[in-house]
Amino acid sequence: MANTSSSADSRMEPAGTSGRAQAERAARRPPRAPYRYDLDGLRGFAIALVVIYHVWALGISGGVDVFLTLSGFFFVGMLVRNARYGSDLSPFPMMKRLARRLLPALVTILSAVGIAAFFLMPSTQWATISGQSVASLFYFQNWQLARTAGDYLAADPTTSPLQHLWSMSVQGQFFVATLAIVYLTAWLTRTALRNRDDAGTWAARAAIVVLTLCAAASFAYAAISIQQDPATAYYDSFARGWELLAGGLVAAYLPLLRIPTLLRPLLALAGLAAIMLCGIVVDGRLFPGPWALVPVLATLAIIAAGTPAANTSTPRDHRPTAILRFLALPPLVWLGSVAYSFYLWHWPVLIFYLAASGQRSVSIGEGIGVIFVSLFLAWLTLRFVEIPLRYPHRNPAPSASRIRWRHRSTYPAIALAVAALMLVGAAGGWRVYLNDREERLAEYLDPLLYPGATELTDGLRASPMPWRPVPLDAWHDHPITAFDGCIADTDSEELVTCEYGDLTADRTIVLAGGSHAEQWVTALNQVGLDEGFRVVTYLKMACPLSANPEPTHFDGFPYPQCWDWNQRVLADVAASQPDYLMTNSTRPIHFEPGDYLPDHYREMFQFLSDNGIATLGLRDSPWLPHFPEPSDCLASGGDPEECGISRAEVLSAANPADELEGEIPGFVSLDLSDAICDVDVCRAVEGNILVYRDFNHLSASYVRTTVPEMRRQIGEATGWWEN
Repeated sequence: MANTSSSADSRMEPAGTSGRAQAERAARRPPRAPYRYDLDGLRGFAIALVVIYHVWALGISGGVDVFLTLSGFFFVGMLVRNARYGSDLSPFPMMKRLARRLLPALVTILSAVGIAAFFLMPSTQWATISGQSVASLFYFQNWQLARTAGDYLAADPTTSPLQHLWSMSVQGQFFVATLAIVYLTAWLTRTALRNRDDAGTWAARAAIVVLTLCAAASFAYAAISIQQDPATAYYDSFARGWELLAGGLVAAYLPLLRIPTLLRPLLALAGLAAIMLCGIVVDGRLFPGPWALVPVLATLAIIAAGTPAANTSTPRDHRPTAILRFLALPPLVWLGSVAYSFYLWHWPVLIFYLAASGQRSVSIGEGIGVIFVSLFLAWLTLRFVEIPLRYPHRNPAPSASRIRWRHRSTYPAIALAVAALMLVGAAGGWRVYLNDREERLAEYLDPLLYPGATELTDGLRASPMPWRPVPLDAWHDHPITAFDGCIADTDSEELVTCEYGDLTADRTIVLAGGSHAEQWVTALNQVGLDEGFRVVTYLKMACPLSANPEPTHFDGFPYPQCWDWNQRVLADVAASQPDYLMTNSTRPIHFEPGDYLPDHYREMFQFLSDNGIATLGLRDSPWLPHFPEPSDCLASGGDPEECGISRAEVLSAANPADELEGEIPGFVSLDLSDAICDVDVCRAVEGNILVYRDFNHLSASYVRTTVPEMRRQIGEATGWWEN
């Protein structure tokens, strides 16, 4: 997206290098190659694919992979030439050029997004946007998204308007790392060969060898990581590095090759066809693994088709093919010139339009409107921000100590610096404010004013009060296990156990499963304290307790760690022989009304029964619509009922797990649905307390109010006390 082609003058020359050697290296520098307008056009073609696929939620086009490969081609090629022919090797002039090229448009977009988010997005999303603004400004947005495994396959009003900037962060990290690797390798080589006329040649060769090894390691890492954790691998700089290095290595190796003239048109045609079809025939969720070779090799084919060998002089060898002439057409070249700003603008414009309209997608006409608005903003940014700062006039200043206030680039530069400082300050201030609110989440709520679930189960009624937690705080209202580190991460192979309730009691209930089992620990802990039993937890993120040998992540990719964890938990529980094991007994039927009993749950309950373990099968809580989430809906002015859902849409008329009570010895069915929903609707707020912290997890504050109902049901199931 960013054209990084430039030259670097620097000042890190090996000691002992003669001025004559420097002059000879400069004299041997080959003449600059003809400008590749077709590659500008390829950049324009790629940005068109990216925007079209994003706006109409068609998936992943492969266009970003084209950008990455082109960035590597220009940048690494330039570094290797400097390593061979440059007179000095200081990285600072190059860093300055990169900052001047990349930061003005980026700061402009981040500032605009911050302002627009204040007016168009619910306050519940401001923390995410402020955090991602800082991450984008300092080029670690991809790691921020990898940590949360953000879904990049579709846009909706709840998606961050800065999610697309992961690729900018990958490129920024690549530029800095590659600059350090190439220049350090070249400097060491030149120092070792300071008395040889061909020291520059060997410096370039050494840098190429090191980069080749890095590319091979990155490709191997990508192939492995895409199998283990594809959602994280998608944003991983180490897994993406080979795509940029592939372009850079082609820049280094290709001039040495002699590509037959007849082969060039075929390469260009095959490359463009592969880029056009990539989004249709290749599952982009498999990127940046081996399938990413499709757009990468396609890009390299087009580059090769227009790159004559270094020793050719025949005019036919330099004649562009029909495909290259097509890519060099003025409209595509112009689109390539605004590609960077166009990429930065199109995603926020789309997300803010969806947020303002309340839609989950755009029509053809609306999408075209989004594209034209984005393109216009991109042109304005290029014309009035990027160009003035990238190509300032170099008139000498009247005095070396006097700031050139009349320089046309001074005011935009100051404005951008102030905007960047304000972004960091606003994000930091908002984070401090939220942290202060988090510390007050556990404050005592008067049950007469905030009855929560008891308004449904016990008929308590309270006058309307300000909701608790407020929608802004809902996401942070986690159960105690989250703060105690008692739930294993998806990648963890550790069997994490914790104890709650009455730690001195002889009776034990094991709570096992994923986050939908974990959410009930707040109530189970209190019942254990009140009634004298110990609670032992076995919890793992996104991993319900089951006998499913092929569990998957939410995105459909295999989750083998969950199967291994389940096996270990079941074996551990069978060996420890607790009085009861509590876990979820149902799952929602996605895209259809009701819930159901999975077969692998039935097998798991049967296994426990066969091993003498009595089980409390807890019906899963209703899942509300993902768009908008209840807290977002409430923060946008919605009322509790319209921010909820009809009970019939999420719960079957009867608990599907009830049938196991007569089928599996020791199984008892628990159902707290009536503590969450009334007979008709599952509201977002009950008894002045927010029911959900997101679209499918109950808030800890609300679960705390289900203690009376949970006490009744466990007492009836176990007979340990009288209700």
